[in-house]
Amino acid sequence: MNASLYWRPEIESLSAAQLRRLEAPLIAEQIAYVYANSAYYRQRFDAAGIRPEQVTDHASLALLPFTEKSELAAYQRQGQLFGPHQCAPTGDIIRMVGTGGSSGTPTRLGWTAKDVQAYDEMGARALWTVGCRPDDLIINCFNYRLYSGGIMDHSAFEALGATILPYGVGQSKQLLELLSHFPKQDIKGEYTLYSTPSYAVRLADLAEDMGIDLHSLPIRKGIFSGEPGLQVPGYRQRIEEAWNMRTCDFYGAAEVGVQSGECEYHQGFHFSSGGLVVAELIDPDSTEVIPMTDGAKGELVFTSIQRQACPMIRQRTHDTVQVFTDPCACGRHSFRFNVLGRSDDMFIVKGVNVFPLSVQEALLSLRPRVTGEFVIQLEHVPPTDIPPTVCVEISNDVPITEHQSLIQDIVAVISKHANFTPRVILVSPGSIASEHKTKRLYRVYEGDQTPALMPLTMEA
Repeated sequence: MNASLYWRPEIESLSAAQLRRLEAPLIAEQIAYVYANSAYYRQRFDAAGIRPEQVTDHASLALLPFTEKSELAAYQRQGQLFGPHQCAPTGDIIRMVGTGGSSGTPTRLGWTAKDVQAYDEMGARALWTVGCRPDDLIINCFNYRLYSGGIMDHSAFEALGATILPYGVGQSKQLLELLSHFPKQDIKGEYTLYSTPSYAVRLADLAEDMGIDLHSLPIRKGIFSGEPGLQVPGYRQRIEEAWNMRTCDFYGAAEVGVQSGECEYHQGFHFSSGGLVVAELIDPDSTEVIPMTDGAKGELVFTSIQRQACPMIRQRTHDTVQVFTDPCACGRHSFRFNVLGRSDDMFIVKGVNVFPLSVQEALLSLRPRVTGEFVIQLEHVPPTDIPPTVCVEISNDVPITEHQSLIQDIVAVISKHANFTPRVILVSPGSIASEHKTKRLYRVYEGDQTPALMPLTMEA
């Protein structure tokens, strides 16, 4: 065993069979705990005809109903602080954070001291996987006002021992000026940017406007989370070239605290939550469990097994993934996964399933005429034969005389890569990429408020 591979080798080095044996009693304890302490879970288990003592291992988890984040959010809108899945008394909860949702209203999450320690542990394992070390200095550009990426991930970096600058979001010009004055050789580790991928692009564009050469800054590593897209080769390449940095993709599921990172081989996210969260793969349509075999595709479902405040039992993530169980070249043998898209972001046009990631991959083939930033506006309830509108940022140096030909090229590449023909609106550079998470899909028919964009030209 190579202990240096792992943050917690006594857990992370276990084989899948060994880990299942370790987790089985923890599953039984967690189910008994939620049944005893949450009327919500008790009622749901009783309605399904399941006694807690029947759930003793991974296979028997399939007896239990799923938990939907949207349902818990509805209870919060009705006046509950955390929701009916709260098991620990409020006096034991030391931290409340939030996570975004399709409604735009944050879902509140409660954590006891033990829960925070478990989150930190999962985070430290994943951060170790992406190459973060105690000598590194992290510039955290996630929102510290309520959201998990700020204070919760800050806590995980500290648990690993890294130095962290809690910058948050906003004041981007001041951030670039601050970074331009960082000494290059005063730390043993690496200066690391932690942000959404779109924010790294936003900073790169802003640095060009300010006359700052990003290659002269000491930032040589980026850990990116909060948005899909870094798995699209062109997007990753754009960031790496602009900053002259290595990039690592980072996955998080805030409700259960799962964090997973890719190693240096970029062959998927290594699941890093063994002993704390159990992962299942299901068919998103039939909800039947799919075996975790190499190459299998399905939706990830998570169950917390050492959570006190607000345990999540069989929480549907709506993340459609492909899993890999073959040995990774880095030496780790936890399963890996690539996110193919979110099932609740998928839409159907003329019978074709479309994920925003496929649109992003198509647009990146047209750089540098477009920046790669875009949003999709669905005006009609899918499935539909009416094409959605795709708003695309163009680059500064595209003359207006070339707008119509660019629109034709955009329509062509999206038709080829994503199998639908869109209406296209060109918008000015800087209209879409932001300091926050960049939302790609707006369901206008449900009342989603689209961002204030600056249209330039629209397809006739």
